[in-house]
Parts: sequence; structure tokens; C-alpha cells
Amino acid sequence: MPAEPIGSLDDEHEVRRSGVGTAHPATLAGARLVGELLSPPPILVAVALAVAWVSSPTRAMAVVWGTIAALFASVLPYALILRGVRRGRLSDRNISLRKQRIRFGGVAIASILFGLAVLAALDAPAEMVALLASIAVGVAGGWVVTLWWKISVHAAIAAGAATVLTLVFGPALLAVWPLVALIAWSRVQVGDHTPAQVLAGVALGIVVNATVFPLLR
Repeated sequence: MPAEPIGSLDDEHEVRRSGVGTAHPATLAGARLVGELLSPPPILVAVALAVAWVSSPTRAMAVVWGTIAALFASVLPYALILRGVRRGRLSDRNISLRKQRIRFGGVAIASILFGLAVLAALDAPAEMVALLASIAVGVAGGWVVTLWWKISVHAAIAAGAATVLTLVFGPALLAVWPLVALIAWSRVQVGDHTPAQVLAGVALGIVVNATVFPLLR
């Protein structure tokens, strides 16, 4: 476990000092709903299936490739999160405590890399390999930042998925970007992140996926 950097703030203290997380109850309830419906697991499943659909020669193969990618990038890590919550090892499904995110990050990265190896070994379409590779790099980058600072995973995954969808489907998918802004807003409103943390997450998602995905597809 890396040592806590000198002068760093506890997660909750940083959010409290920034003045976020004090929304009206109705606004807070809406923000929490957004965070649940548009959390990283369903977003990753959706983008995996969407990319598989357009990159596979048949619908059957699209289901195969999309299922493999979704399983290792989203379903398996999320199942382990739920197990950790039930056993009291994790605080909640969003892993709100930064130190717990550091411990779980290695597990998530290992799962994604295993899925990437499976896709490569089975000669999956280049777009699917590129997708898993960009997700792996993004999660790894977020994990490194989290060693010192609680960057928003919700915002990073949302922005990364929007970037990939725009690259694959063209300008029409610019329509999904307001959802990225909505997710970023929700993370600040519920008090899980500061504005700087969600903006950093969005930047990470864009930069990684705009670089890695086109390079490997």
C-alpha cells in the first residue's frame, strides 16, 4: 500500500471544503438516479455491444465479441465489487473511499487485460481489441492518479465511451455528450467528487480513448 502523500486531504474533507454535495433533496435524488443508471458498468456493456455490432461480420459473432468484452471489462469487476460490499470489504458499489479504490484497481485492470488477451487470442475484430486496450489504459491511468487524488471514474468512463462512439459512428454520436455532462454534474451534486475531479476524469477519458483506440483499430 503506497504511503499517503504529505499534505493530501481525506476524500470527504476535500469534497466538504469545496462546498459540493449540499444540493436540495430533490436535486440530490435526481443526481443519485443518474449516477446509478449511467454508472460505469452499464456504459461499458453498452459500448462493448455497440462496437461489436458494427465491427463483426455476423450478428452471432457480434454477440460473442460483445459478450466477452463486456464480461471482463464490466460484469466480472462489478460482480466482485458487489461481493466486496456484501462482505463489508468495500464501502459501497461506487467504492467511494479512495484507499479502497487503490486496492480494487489492480483487480479491475487484471480482468480487463485478461479479456483483452482472450479477444486477441481468438482473433477478434481489431476494433474490439482496440476498445479493450483503451479501456485498460484508461483504468490504469485513473488508478495511478488515484494513488494521490480521487479522480472521477464515472466521468472518465463516460467520456471515454462517448469518444469511442463518436469515432466509430461519426458526428451523429456527438448527441451522447450531454449525457457525459449530466454524469459529471451528478457526481458533484451527490458529494462524491469536486468539479476538478470530474473535469480531470473527462479529460482522461477523452485523451486516452482518442489516442489508443484509433491507433489500434
